Amino acid sequence: MHWFFFTLFMIWTLVLVWNGKDYFNKKQWFLTGGMFVLVLVGTVVIGFTLKWLAQSMSLFSVATAKQYSIIFSMSFLCIWGLKVTVVLLCTIFSRIMGGHKSYNAENYEKISSVTRIVAPGLLIVAKCVVTLASVLMFSGLWLK
Repeated sequence: MHWFFFTLFMIWTLVLVWNGKDYFNKKQWFLTGGMFVLVLVGTVVIGFTLKWLAQSMSLFSVATAKQYSIIFSMSFLCIWGLKVTVVLLCTIFSRIMGGHKSYNAENYEKISSVTRIVAPGLLIVAKCVVTLASVLMFSGLWLK
């Protein structure tokens, strides 16, 4: 069962990190904030549901229910945080380049010609680092 949830959360994270939607507009940022609130509400719902299953149906102990509610909520929070990390890195870089375009116009062409070459590779490296971080996080949560 642990391997199943590890694989499920890893696939979900890989799809979200590598789907190519690396820049958010204002509406998507609000939806991302809403997803964070949804993760927090989902944590409470998962916790109460597992506790209810443990007490009413005696499927497992309350301590086990508490352990799994923490693991599930941390997994959802990791998925959310890893996607936000990739989007924030892209947003920070684009804002820095926008600042150069506005306030450093005389050197912007030199900088932008270099970034057109370097930026795609750096994005792939950043996504690979986030992917490796997700493997570490989910293996620590599910495969301990």
